[in-house]
Amino acid sequence: MASIFKNSKTEKWEFVFDYYKDGKRKQVRRRGFRTKREAGEHMVDLQKAVRDQAYIEPCRMTIDEFLAYWLQHIRKFQCEETTYYNNRLYVKNHIGPRIGHVKLQCLDDHTCQQFVNDMHKDGFARNTIDRVVSVLKQSLDKAVDLKIMKQNPMRKVALPRAVRKEAAVWTVEQANTFLRNTRNSRYHCAYSLALLTGMRQGEILGLRWKDIHFDKKILTVNQRLTNYGKTIKSGAKTSAGVRTISLPDRLMDVLNKQRDYYESVKKERGIRFIDMDLVIFNLTNGKPVYPSNLTKRYKQDVSLAGLPHIPFHSMRHTHATLLIEQNIHVKLISERLGHSKIGVTLDIYSHVSPSMQREVADRIDTILSP
Repeated sequence: MASIFKNSKTEKWEFVFDYYKDGKRKQVRRRGFRTKREAGEHMVDLQKAVRDQAYIEPCRMTIDEFLAYWLQHIRKFQCEETTYYNNRLYVKNHIGPRIGHVKLQCLDDHTCQQFVNDMHKDGFARNTIDRVVSVLKQSLDKAVDLKIMKQNPMRKVALPRAVRKEAAVWTVEQANTFLRNTRNSRYHCAYSLALLTGMRQGEILGLRWKDIHFDKKILTVNQRLTNYGKTIKSGAKTSAGVRTISLPDRLMDVLNKQRDYYESVKKERGIRFIDMDLVIFNLTNGKPVYPSNLTKRYKQDVSLAGLPHIPFHSMRHTHATLLIEQNIHVKLISERLGHSKIGVTLDIYSHVSPSMQREVADRIDTILSP
C-alpha cells in the first residue's frame, strides 16, 4: 500500500508505503514536501531502493553507541588484545569527545574532514591521526556492511601532510658508554640484546634460553611478550619477524653471565620460582618482566649514564643506523630486524648521519677530480 496526501495542519505533502523484510511488514513515511510531485518522486526513489535492497532504515544510534557495539561484538574478535586495548583508547580519548554525540546516519564528509583537521590543529602527530582515522574507517565500513549507513564518509577525508621525524639514535660512542655504565644493572642483558641485535622490546622479554644456540652463536625469535606484559604469544609481529640472528662475541659473554645468574636465582628461590625459561625474568618468581618496569629502569640508567634520553625502541634504531654506517647491505639489516619488506627498512632509515654525508662528498672528490 502506498499513498501521497497533504497534511491539513502543516500544509505540507507526505507519503507512506509498506514493504516486507524477513517476512515482516514495515512502513516508510516521509513528511515536509512542498508539492505532491516532489513527494511522489522521493517515494519512487525509496521504493526502488527497497526493491534493490539498498534502502537504509532510519537509525537514531550515535557514533558512541555504534563504536561501543563494534568494539565489544566485532573488533574484540578480530585482533590481538593490545590492538583492541589501543582501539578502545582511541575511541575514548579522541573519537568520543569530538564526534561521539553525532547520529551515525548524520555523519557526513564535512564533519569527518573537520574532525581530522581539528586533531591536526590541536598538535597531534600524523601517526596518531592515522591510527584514529583507521579505527573510524574500519568501524564505519562495518556500519555500511550492516546497512546502517549508505557509505563511509571517512574514506573521503584528506589527511594532513606527513612530516617524517628522524628516529633519535645514539652514536657508537654513546652506545658503548651506555653498555659500559650499565654493566651492573639488572637489565644489562636486555640493553645488550637491544643494541647488539636490534630486537624489539617484546621479543627480548619473550626470549627463552632454548631459543639461544650457544654453540652456533645464534638465537631464534619465536615468541614475544604482548598485552602490556600479560601474554606470551608465539610467533613475531610479522611473518618475517620469526628469524635467526647471529650473535657477536661481546653479547655471548653477557648471555653466559646472565645464564649463570638465572640458575643461581632459580636455586635460591626454590619452589617460589616458576621456571618459564626466560632470559629476562622477574627476580621474585621467574615470570615475565612487565615492559613498564623495564622502561622505567631504562630511563633511570640512561640518566645515570649522563646520556641524552631516547626511547627504548630507539636502541633498535641505533643498532640499524650503526650497521648502515658500516656499509652493511640493507637486505641483511632488514632480515636481522625482521622487517616484512626491504622497503620498510629503506623508508625508516632513509636518513644518513653527517659523517656519511661527508664520506659521500669525499668520494665524489676522488671520482670526479679534474
